[in-house]
Amino acid sequence: MVSGSLATGGTELLHSFCELVQESEALLLTATGSYSERDVRLGALSQLVHHSPLPADVLRRLAEAVAEQPRGEGGAPADVAPRRETGIIQEVCDAVLKLAEQRRVVLAVEDLHFVDQASLRALLYLRLRMRSTCSLLVLTEWTESFTTPLSLRVELTRMPHQRITLDSLSTSGVARHLTGPLGARAAARMAGTYHRLTAGNPMLVDALLEDNATADENNAALPVVGPAFERAVLTCLHRWELGLVDIARGVAVLGSHASPHLIGRLLSSPPDGVARGLTVLAEAGLLEDGRFRHPAVAALVLKNLPPEEAGGLHSRAAELLYENGAAAGDVAHHLIALDDVPGPWAVTLLREVAKEALVVADDARLATQCLGLALRHCADGPQRISVAAELAMARWRTNPSAAIRLTPLHTVLDERELNDRDAAMVVRNLLWRGDHDQAVNALDRLHGSATAPEPQAAAELDLTYLWIYGPRLVRAGRQDAEAVRSAAAADSDPWSRAAALLYAALHDWQRDDLVESSWHLLSSSRLSETSLGVLASTLLCLTYADELECAASWCDSLMAEAARRRAPAWQAMLGCVRADLALRRGKPALAGGYARDALDQANDQSWGLLAGYAISTLLLSATATGAYEEAEALLQKSSPGNLYETVFGLRYLHARGHFYLETNRVLAAFSDFQKCGNLTREWGIDIPAIVPWRGDLAQAHLRLGHQEKARELVTEQLALPGAIGTRLRGTSLRVLAASSPQPDKVPLLRDAVRLLRASGDLLEAARATADLANAYQAAGETGRARRVAQRAQEEAESCQIPALVTGLLDYEQESPVEPEPPRPAAEPAHPTADTRFSDLSDAELRVAAQAALGYTNREIGMRLFITPSTVEQHLTRVYRKLRINGRRHLPLELLQTATADAPRSPVPAGAGAGATPAQRQAV
Repeated sequence: MVSGSLATGGTELLHSFCELVQESEALLLTATGSYSERDVRLGALSQLVHHSPLPADVLRRLAEAVAEQPRGEGGAPADVAPRRETGIIQEVCDAVLKLAEQRRVVLAVEDLHFVDQASLRALLYLRLRMRSTCSLLVLTEWTESFTTPLSLRVELTRMPHQRITLDSLSTSGVARHLTGPLGARAAARMAGTYHRLTAGNPMLVDALLEDNATADENNAALPVVGPAFERAVLTCLHRWELGLVDIARGVAVLGSHASPHLIGRLLSSPPDGVARGLTVLAEAGLLEDGRFRHPAVAALVLKNLPPEEAGGLHSRAAELLYENGAAAGDVAHHLIALDDVPGPWAVTLLREVAKEALVVADDARLATQCLGLALRHCADGPQRISVAAELAMARWRTNPSAAIRLTPLHTVLDERELNDRDAAMVVRNLLWRGDHDQAVNALDRLHGSATAPEPQAAAELDLTYLWIYGPRLVRAGRQDAEAVRSAAAADSDPWSRAAALLYAALHDWQRDDLVESSWHLLSSSRLSETSLGVLASTLLCLTYADELECAASWCDSLMAEAARRRAPAWQAMLGCVRADLALRRGKPALAGGYARDALDQANDQSWGLLAGYAISTLLLSATATGAYEEAEALLQKSSPGNLYETVFGLRYLHARGHFYLETNRVLAAFSDFQKCGNLTREWGIDIPAIVPWRGDLAQAHLRLGHQEKARELVTEQLALPGAIGTRLRGTSLRVLAASSPQPDKVPLLRDAVRLLRASGDLLEAARATADLANAYQAAGETGRARRVAQRAQEEAESCQIPALVTGLLDYEQESPVEPEPPRPAAEPAHPTADTRFSDLSDAELRVAAQAALGYTNREIGMRLFITPSTVEQHLTRVYRKLRINGRRHLPLELLQTATADAPRSPVPAGAGAGATPAQRQAV
């Protein structure tokens, strides 16, 4: 008797033995039990003697008996064999025993547990009478069997016999098994993994070997599960009673909740039978601690299940788990697989799971699935509106347009039962649809209704409006900046006050208020669906106030958080801001990369209005770097219909106009810049920090030869409050220099260069430096022009602007600078830098001169583009070389080196960020 668990090698052992028998002179008689033939009486006995040399009449009567299957009531097989069947068993067995008296006879029966009862009685008849014959009876059975009658098994094994028990392979046994095909070294390395996946089941081990026969043995992911392993698993399951497949499916459906009790209730089967089936699956190497050893097995057993049957299993599983207090997420898993809800309780549960998925796990995909299912099976009324609002919030992380277009939210703002949270979500969706009048009406109704949101939610909506539509003062009580400030002063809530001050500061350009409000809002807002507008608006306000590095640092931190929380829409939106910041810092190539990454985060349909923002930044980047073909392709993209009702539309006109200007389509550029100006004045947001349309239009006038008109426009821009930032002021001075007479160009451009370098915009600084080199050249100062051109070339190369670099290369061929003539004797005899400060390097001299003017280390670093620590190192060496104790002892003669190249500012001292501390204090 050979016994063992499912697929432990009993069949292979028996077949190998039978091959040896066939090579001898013995007579081999074989039969195999089958689950499908377990009710065919005498079927196994008929197999056993089918090819034997028994008398023909005996074989014929046996065949007739098999064909005449006795049936009981209802057509079921008869439980008790008739007298004729007993006679046939005796006749056939006596003939076999007679053969065994003449020669050796080996009877081999495989899968005894599936042999019909009549054939088992025949085997017992032979077993009781074979001791006096030259015969051997070899039987194989599984350790656990549902069908073999206990009384017959006891009778078969009651008398002396030899039992061989087959166990699964140990880890070392698996290693020996793998040595042949893999080699000793690889076998030792992979044995543990193979054993973990198969529990040493030889059939499964061989199947894994077949799947990985052609794989790279150095691949750390080996072994992979493939078709051979799947066939072996199905063979294991279907060789047993049909109930084993059902039990395996129950384990796959219930997962970590699988137990004999729950599986029994799921399948309407007795728990003790389920427990025996689980034992068989575990001994076969498929289960470990009641779970499948490999997730591929769970998927496999459910793979070909009909949809109706699969739905029934998931429906019953959801109800069972809900009744037994399982985690809501586990119940929701079955509801999603079912794509239906068995009752009203399921809608509430799905909403709970969605909320936890968003707040705790940052799993927008699961939240969207749960809420989408709940919405489809939710009755009309307040609950449906709430579910739709929650679904919109979840979709904001992955597909903003899908959230904006959510049908139930289009016309529900007047619903009386709408709570403040749902009302805020409805208004946020309306803001992003691009219809400004509708957005303003929605905000006014929300703030004036009985469901007015909390101050933080209201501030978030106001700042979302600010990001999309700009700081328009169109809401009730917001006729001008002073009215907004008065309302903010009277408001006790810090959220409302900070948002209002941000609006007012953009109009009357109170830089301190702008920075302080932005800082408070950034520090107090956690990244979420509702705070994106706050974060984006405040980041841009910091850039208007020349806090580029601070804004970039905040943006990078928020981008990392969005990536960590698996929110591609957040990454896309913040990526647009990051690209804009990079562009304002004079890094067009980097800005283009950021903008492309942002566009890659979502397809065109999910972008909506925000596509205009991303494309405008990418368009400016492509124009700056000379990628005109890419820019042309971007212009072919269709823009959302309401784009020109938003600030993103202004940005798009600004970017397209500059592309037209660079490609000599001056009239087209003129039209875009003019339209931009008309819209800003119409909306009441004529703030150069947002869009400097006057400076843009002035550049178009310069191309057309209208010098006076250009100078008039840029002078008007410089006089506006929103042009106080160093970057905007520097770019404006550069345009003003281009429209001014030759004597005024150099001082204006020197101011522009100083301001732009201080602002951190490397690209605009390079352009202004190149213009300054040209101005020096036109003034006949060839040597200085060459030095300045070299600096401009270095800055242009750092910005990766090939066109600007090419334009500066002509200076490389010019002759060296002629030495300046000696000063007239009448000039005062001051010690020169060459004699008094000859030991100082150029860098040390520049730093010392700025320190003599009263600048701090940080300010010197910003002016000379070096770090404060480098400034400190230079000053330490200066003190040592000049033998002084500190900056208060710096010689006054250093001021000559600082003022020799000092620009003649066309603006009042102290107005710019480059003013000295004394000037700033005076102001």
